[in-house]
Amino acid sequence: MTFKTLTLEDRAIFCQQEMRRPLLTSDANFTNMFIWQGFYNFSWASAHGCLCVISNPQSGAPFAMPPLGEGDRLKATEFLVDNMENPKLSRIPKDLAAEIIEAHPQWRLEADVDNYDYLYSAEKLITLSGRRMHQKKNHYNHFIQNNRFEVLYVNEDLHDELQAVEAKWLTSKTEKIGPDSHLLMEQEAVHQLLENFRALEVQGLAIRIDGRIEAFTLGEVLNPETALIHVEKGNPNIRGIYVALCSFFCKNYYSDKIYINREQDLGLPGLRKSKESLKPVIMAEKFNIYPQ
Repeated sequence: MTFKTLTLEDRAIFCQQEMRRPLLTSDANFTNMFIWQGFYNFSWASAHGCLCVISNPQSGAPFAMPPLGEGDRLKATEFLVDNMENPKLSRIPKDLAAEIIEAHPQWRLEADVDNYDYLYSAEKLITLSGRRMHQKKNHYNHFIQNNRFEVLYVNEDLHDELQAVEAKWLTSKTEKIGPDSHLLMEQEAVHQLLENFRALEVQGLAIRIDGRIEAFTLGEVLNPETALIHVEKGNPNIRGIYVALCSFFCKNYYSDKIYINREQDLGLPGLRKSKESLKPVIMAEKFNIYPQ
């Protein structure tokens, strides 16, 4: 069977399958795959009532994503294995991993800790209440009390300003750690998200201080209980701007959700520390599986 390169025109097909079997983790979300297509080179085919996706990334070995949809995910997984020379299954959520290993106990299972998703209480991110959030609440209060700001709903008119925020953020990062290929790939993903903002039907919020946008965030609904944050960029020199941005965003768009998924830390110490500081309530486990 021929696999088709993932394009924006495929969104309706993927969204239909996501509605039939809502996603619990972030990786196979269409928006995520589309904006990272330049690096991961996703292709897909339909089999056993599922969408089957394979990545041929710029660096590293090819791998298969978890099958999407309401069909037979085990048979779809076996279809993926049959269509790969050196099969590897990656980003596999815990429930599916258990099903696969039960059917194929000889296959090797490996925890993919760097790609565990961080899930937070939406209520806590909005209110910042409780002892565990005390420090974040202090940062939030400092921002509110020391800045003249306005909160903006993101639309296409803000595109150039948001790109400038991203470019400034990237420059500050590279000045600290030097050139980094992952940051350049991330910049391209943000660019794709902004260029296709309306077609992808994402939501966004920005903060303007003294006439200049200093932070913005973009996300969407992942499933009936959960929202997914794709991007969060801001001026690191403004105390409290990130926690304020997150709180405003969740309050404006996702106050009816139970969880906010802020994706993985990729094993990066600084990112892990930042995500842990917001006190996740669930770590959504994922696994690599090596058929043998």
